[in-house]
Amino acid sequence: MLKGEAKMQISRKSDYALRAMIYVAAWENDKICSINEISEAEKVPREYLAKILKELALQGFLQSFKGINGGYRLAMPREKISFLTIIEAMQGKVAVNDCVRKAGSAEACSRMGGCAMHSFWNAEQERVTKSLSSVNLASLDYETYYPEARKKAKKQPVRVL
Repeated sequence: MLKGEAKMQISRKSDYALRAMIYVAAWENDKICSINEISEAEKVPREYLAKILKELALQGFLQSFKGINGGYRLAMPREKISFLTIIEAMQGKVAVNDCVRKAGSAEACSRMGGCAMHSFWNAEQERVTKSLSSVNLASLDYETYYPEARKKAKKQPVRVL
């Protein structure tokens, strides 16, 4: 990082989890996506992806299927899965700085009541949280980035229960 350059970012694990979830969501449960397929499509190392997918399944985001035709599909509707929930499942609470991250804990900032920056960081935290929670897996442009998945989904007959 260059001097004077600020860096706030999500973890690599969260980035890979988002990519995997977006890929699986593109198929809208029309198929079970294999680890190899997701790894290749999203350029994520297979071994690391396997651990991430297992964790996402344990946390209820994905259903896992074992066997030669095994893989993953969404365990809940795309509308219910936000970027924020995926990121927090991978790395814990998203916080713009330690002041906000530790608020309300025993490790809270000692200047909590008398710091001119505190209200700024709280407002910034609210903005970031709102932004990440406003984007869900249903709101993405799958037609452009996953045309094969969308073609298959359009061909599937609609089943009325």
